[in-house]
Amino acid sequence: MARRALAIDPEETSILYNVACVYALLGRTEEALNCLRKAIEHGTLYKNWAAKDSDLDSLRSDPSFRHY
Repeated sequence: MARRALAIDPEETSILYNVACVYALLGRTEEALNCLRKAIEHGTLYKNWAAKDSDLDSLRSDPSFRHY
C-alpha cells in the first residue's frame, strides 16, 4: 500500500509523512527516515508533527532522527 501511495505522487508531503509512519510501525527504519526527510524538506509542519507523533517512536533512537 505504501508503494502504491508513493507511486501516485512521490513528492506529496502528506503521502510521504504518512508512509514514513507506516514504515516506522513496520520497523523499516531506513525507508521511514527517507520519507520523513523528504516530507520535512517541503515544510516545517511535518517537523512539528514528527516531534510528537507516537507512530515514529521506533525512529527516535536512530541518530538520523535527531536531524529532523
